[in-house]
Amino acid sequence: MYALVLSKRSFTIDDILNLTTINEVKISSKGNIAISYTKPDVDKNKNLNFIHIIMNNMKEAFLTSGSDSSPRWSPDGEKIAFLSRREESETTKGQGIYLYNLNGEPRKIAWFKNGVIQLDWFDDNNLIAIVPNNDKFYDEDNDYYYSDRLPFWKDDSSLIGNYLYTIYLINIHSGHLNEIKTENNYIYAISSCNGAIYYSTPIDFRDPNKQKLVKINIENKEESIVLEAFSIDYLTCINNTLYALMHNNEIGISSHLKLYKIDNNAICLSCNKIDRNIVSILGEFLGSIALIVYDMGYSKIMIYKNDGFEEVIKNGYVIAGSSNNDKLVYAYTEPIKGPEVYLYDSKTSYQLTHYNEYLNDVKLYEPKHEVINVNGKRIDGWIIMPEGSDKKPLILFIHGGPKGFYGYNFYPEMQLFASNNYAIVYANPTGSDSYEEKFADIRGKYGEEDFNELMQFLNYVINNYNVDKERMAVTGISYGGFMTNVFITKTNLFKAAVSENGIADWISDYYASDIGYWFDIDQIGKTPFDNLEEYLKKSPVYSIKNVTTPLLLIHSNQDYRCFVDQSLAMHVSLLMNNKESRLILFTKGSHGHSSKAEPRHRRKRYQIKLDFINEKLKNKS
Repeated sequence: MYALVLSKRSFTIDDILNLTTINEVKISSKGNIAISYTKPDVDKNKNLNFIHIIMNNMKEAFLTSGSDSSPRWSPDGEKIAFLSRREESETTKGQGIYLYNLNGEPRKIAWFKNGVIQLDWFDDNNLIAIVPNNDKFYDEDNDYYYSDRLPFWKDDSSLIGNYLYTIYLINIHSGHLNEIKTENNYIYAISSCNGAIYYSTPIDFRDPNKQKLVKINIENKEESIVLEAFSIDYLTCINNTLYALMHNNEIGISSHLKLYKIDNNAICLSCNKIDRNIVSILGEFLGSIALIVYDMGYSKIMIYKNDGFEEVIKNGYVIAGSSNNDKLVYAYTEPIKGPEVYLYDSKTSYQLTHYNEYLNDVKLYEPKHEVINVNGKRIDGWIIMPEGSDKKPLILFIHGGPKGFYGYNFYPEMQLFASNNYAIVYANPTGSDSYEEKFADIRGKYGEEDFNELMQFLNYVINNYNVDKERMAVTGISYGGFMTNVFITKTNLFKAAVSENGIADWISDYYASDIGYWFDIDQIGKTPFDNLEEYLKKSPVYSIKNVTTPLLLIHSNQDYRCFVDQSLAMHVSLLMNNKESRLILFTKGSHGHSSKAEPRHRRKRYQIKLDFINEKLKNKS
């Protein structure tokens, strides 16, 4: 059965560029709600960031400078602190912290030329801010950069990645900046609790996943180490108790985050109770702790209660959320429904926003879920089939990560290709999130088990659906781009491939990526100096003589996660071996260029990709 209404129009690139995405939702102690969302402005060629406030009496307000983000309710629920670039100009660069008292105009509290990494409240009168400073690493004339640590650069942030971080306590009345901690290499998580500040930081910059949890006494600024050797992702204080999402590197960086209570030591509340990745703590809800948990393609809200876990929001994909004990507010989407914000009161969910209601007039296709067994392992996958009795050309999509996952999210690009009469296939092979921790462990097996499982699922679709196996394409971004490169070196089934911001050569990735010096050691095994044969074996660029599939490579010039040399390696090697390769290099944009780029770039990317696949698959048999 297909979700098809004949009177509805087809999904287009314009519909993607009209989509509102939701970044954060926060509920105050008084039940007021703040929503941070992004809306592309095609005419201005900008992605605008707004804050939407919904009071508990359902009155609404909007902060509309187009550069407002990170709303944080004060403990008393009377005011919002947020970040904004509303006063930025050609001569005044940076980001400010602003205060909004729910009436009038927001007031600037502080301004930082390098922006703010994290913002939170310490108490009703003071804010905590983590502020980067990289002045030490620039020549005074900006003629060169200096580095004595790693990473040299950082994706989606700056050319220079080795910032020094300062923790400030900021008085909201005077704007006074009290330096609590200075010149720390990197700070991952921070929270105040019982009058102290807690933060996590790497023990050694060479291995940022082994961190220490540090407590700062505000009175004398003295520090004490609470924990060591964990990888700490998130800290929060609930009822004067510190909680953390962290892991002990059980399977390296692919380990699931677990829920811990931090007292004099770390007490794991989720270990041996739920074998899933817990990705967010939403706060207290009805005396329990509300969490976002990835589970078999779903992103659910669960509560930790009575030493166990209960599901609250079971279906679809929860993007973000917040709770104030009485109510839950959350952003949510489904495969054929765009993101919206909902309120849950322990019995019923109410939809609060209608940002993407234009999709009600658009023809969208419901994916069909399929399960196969590969060597005793369950592999979940989905297929989107357009209407019609003709054999459909097929596109295999491969997710990023590798610890990403597909499931019950809304995938605009898949809907675009489905509206152009393509069958869409996607699945979760070994390495994917939302299953047991063991399933996520793909260390040393890149391009092997995952390749075999995806091929098995593809063969299942070919044998059971009305698709044309002579007209198939494969595509993916990041790890999905790497796997696309792997696929065309291992099989000639595909008539087109589009690899985006992916890895081709693990050796150069170890040096050039902002995370290569630790990520590659964990995932491939050791360094290239100690394990060169494995690095070569896992690098698809060294197998390009097997390639017959025409390849389109798409990359962004400010991608410091998978540097542009990766696509260049494939492009040069293929052309020098008389293979077909095309390279599109966007002049700017980070690793997340496909979703975060300015609207004009995004439009061109979609059109280029659509045109290439149409050229190679349409009207061919």
